[in-house]
Amino acid sequence: MGAWEQSQDKPSGTLISRTPAGGVKPKSSLKIKVLGAIPQTSFILCYISIHKEEDLNRYLLIDFLRHGEVSGGPRFNGKSDPPLTPAGWQAMERAAAKTGRIDGIVTSPLSRCATLAHEWGRQNLVSVLEDPGWSEYDFGRWEGRTSDEIMAMDPQGLAAFWQDPLLHPPPGGEPMDCFRQRIANSLHALWIQPSVAHLLVMTHAGVIRQLAALVLERSFTDMWTLDIPLCACLRSVWIQTPGSSPPRLLYLGMT
Repeated sequence: MGAWEQSQDKPSGTLISRTPAGGVKPKSSLKIKVLGAIPQTSFILCYISIHKEEDLNRYLLIDFLRHGEVSGGPRFNGKSDPPLTPAGWQAMERAAAKTGRIDGIVTSPLSRCATLAHEWGRQNLVSVLEDPGWSEYDFGRWEGRTSDEIMAMDPQGLAAFWQDPLLHPPPGGEPMDCFRQRIANSLHALWIQPSVAHLLVMTHAGVIRQLAALVLERSFTDMWTLDIPLCACLRSVWIQTPGSSPPRLLYLGMT
């Protein structure tokens, strides 16, 4: 965990904080609650609270929220655009409310994200920006089909994809390096938002997995089995210190 150390006499889940060498406590503090870890990765599930420190130029809190349930049931919906079900809409509203006060919303232009994003922005009096970079992965010729349908038409291709999506993408699907690069470009665009402290990004499961792989400097395959349920929220905290560019990732975890 780098500079963070967890007390050996306390179980996982207790609050911990960083104290500088010499035992002198800072004027303000950062605290983190560890909830668990994903095996074979450096991905830590935790919660952090930040108290502003005098030597920080800025911190940016970004919540990445997956959309709710869509009509038609589970399918390979990338660029396909089924709408939210009423239950999916309500669950996504509840998840958005849990993120707290926000300064702006960025959303995938797909309706299962954008429709609620614009309504949530209106209710909370914040601006909403549609960015195609946060759209779901394009599944090519598998778009809109169920797993059973794909298994019937391309069993070897689907099995290989489940094993390693980086090496075996869907036929006609988006190249994984292009997918990763557009996420990187859209993330950079969030970093340079002026006068913003808390952004809510409404997006998709594949995007959140690719984002985790990107910022943790892992391959997409490493994050492929990461469970991103409907309406799950990945929280990230970025610190901008004097002379640092780009911002430094301080925290990444599911809320």
